Amino acid sequence: VLSATTVGDGQNSAIATILETRQGRVFVKGLRTDHRGVVTQQREAAINPHVRAVSPELLWRIEISGWDLLCFEYVNGRSADYTPGSPDLPHLTATIRRLAELPCPDLPLVYFRRAEQRWAEAISDPAAREVLAGNTILHTDYNPANILITSDGHAEIIDWAWPTKGAAWIDPACL
Repeated sequence: VLSATTVGDGQNSAIATILETRQGRVFVKGLRTDHRGVVTQQREAAINPHVRAVSPELLWRIEISGWDLLCFEYVNGRSADYTPGSPDLPHLTATIRRLAELPCPDLPLVYFRRAEQRWAEAISDPAAREVLAGNTILHTDYNPANILITSDGHAEIIDWAWPTKGAAWIDPACL
């Protein structure tokens, strides 16, 4: 490691840093292995191979000295601008469409929740929950800091803490 720069946009990792190495830049995020949120690290690692068309690649994951660390390819980008008329919106829309076209993996529920289960407490009628059911990979957390816009205008989705399987309309509604 030649240098490290702390990233301040994230809210859910104790470690979030860009590392400059001899091979180039990478992004590393991490939590203590005894932190209750460490399951979000597990979810990100499990879903990453399935969302590579719209997200940076997970290069490695390691548990060491009480830390769970994820290392991703570095994306040189900035947070998306959601203001009306922003030039980022068409790129974000294209990325959401690409995501909706990806095959939905059959992952264990600990890593990948079904929408009708995830929001069951908010919808008391079981029949009404079925409108959430579907076979689309969903991100559901469209905080502008979770969408990086590259210099060529491409949108990358990061921070897959809550991957969900559900109806295709949910992600646009979350956005």
